[in-house]
Amino acid sequence: MKRANQFNVRPRSEKEREVFVRWLDASASLWNETNYARRQKFLEDDENIWDADTGTLEGKYKGILSSSVAQQIIRKNSEAWRSFF
Repeated sequence: MKRANQFNVRPRSEKEREVFVRWLDASASLWNETNYARRQKFLEDDENIWDADTGTLEGKYKGILSSSVAQQIIRKNSEAWRSFF
């Protein structure tokens, strides 16, 4: 069993809350776009799902999430697809 840490996030101002919501929204969007790109490759007959262009997605979201967070989200998506197979 993996260890999980839980945090309660309480923004101190409305601006912090807005930044946090934007960060969460970008994280979910990156996951969904990565998943969609891999899904499209999966549905095409002769395509390899690992050929999905995740580099452009990382570049699109690294301004909001930072490059390391974007890479980690894409890496976790790859783990999910590997477990599918």
